[in-house]
Amino acid sequence: MKAKLKIEVDEAVREREQLIRRAISDLIRTERQKQPSILTQEKLASLADISFEHLNHIENHKSTASVEVLDRIARALGFRRVSEFLANDEHKIL
Repeated sequence: MKAKLKIEVDEAVREREQLIRRAISDLIRTERQKQPSILTQEKLASLADISFEHLNHIENHKSTASVEVLDRIARALGFRRVSEFLANDEHKIL
């Protein structure tokens, strides 16, 4: 019985992690595309001082972003704090 409960909990945790990863990916892409001039992934990555590949993987749900990386991305998008950035999550998950 405990093994079954652990499997269910593990699955729930994985599903929640995927939802969060997707919400962050969508938020970054949406905010990047809202910029007055088109902000490419390459330009945003440069402004955030991360590699293009890492940003691309974050936006495409292939990688997670640390709080530090999220802060750099948020600042590069014009937000003063990560919390202001995350508050724009249209899925209301973050």
